[in-house]
Amino acid sequence: MTLVVLLAPAELGRARTLPSPRRLCTSVAAALTELRRAPPAATLLLVDPAPDLDWADLREQLRPLRTRLIVAGGHAPPGVRQVPTLEAALPLLGRPAVPNGGPGPGDRPGAPADAAPTTPPLAGTPLPATLLTTTPLTLIGASTGGPRALQDLLSGLRPRGAIVIAQHLSEGFSANLTQWLGTLTSAPVLNPAPGEPLRPGTITVVSGTHVTLSGDTLRVHPGQPGREYLPSIDRLFQSGLTWRGPLNAVLLSGMGDDGAAGLAALHAAGARTAVQDPDSATVPSMPAQALARVRPSVLADPRGLRAFLERHA
Repeated sequence: MTLVVLLAPAELGRARTLPSPRRLCTSVAAALTELRRAPPAATLLLVDPAPDLDWADLREQLRPLRTRLIVAGGHAPPGVRQVPTLEAALPLLGRPAVPNGGPGPGDRPGAPADAAPTTPPLAGTPLPATLLTTTPLTLIGASTGGPRALQDLLSGLRPRGAIVIAQHLSEGFSANLTQWLGTLTSAPVLNPAPGEPLRPGTITVVSGTHVTLSGDTLRVHPGQPGREYLPSIDRLFQSGLTWRGPLNAVLLSGMGDDGAAGLAALHAAGARTAVQDPDSATVPSMPAQALARVRPSVLADPRGLRAFLERHA
């Protein structure tokens, strides 16, 4: 039986007493990734969950994996098996604890749980989240035909979390796009502020430059106008793997394949993914390229994608 343990970084030492093989994770996305790799009927041990954890969404994602869920400490909804402490969970796991809390054969040798790999994320290795938050982040990528779809998605939308939009445009048009989108919603619509944390309830619009995410902070990178996609949707999506909580990714109308690889990487890491139905796109290339790589959580026209945002963003 595979045991996946989801807990706060400060609790990693306590988890060393758990049976092996085991996988220690400090983010929901990392735990879901481990469970998807594991044989069916694995166990997820959730230690001291955050009070506002989205239980309905977590159980929905665990259902097709046939995962047994055990909660140690904190609060759990009715129907979830719960014990008061981490130590009280040991009899339910059916195997002896590791003596003296030493490393077990299932732990990654010489590395803490969810340790960042030495290969940069843009070289193909995802950088897992290192903390746990319940604030959702939504990343949206669009090119030709994107503004039309964004109008349907954002009109009147009031997101709970932060939204970051990467729209292919020449740099001089960025301010105009931000102003126009600001007329569609009561949520603040902003241009990226380098080094400042993302704020829940805001929409950040990126055009004419590259932007990546480092934890909850945006970083702006110069690009080469006329020689590459600006901004790179793939770079933004890949950097979303550093987010520490619920993550959504949406790919809209556009020419080429920018965003397809990044969306696939986020999907594999446990993010919710949504792709505009190519039949509803002004230019179907980007959605079609994404569908060639991954089966997204949602495939819909802009109205269906709007419903997706209302539920998860």
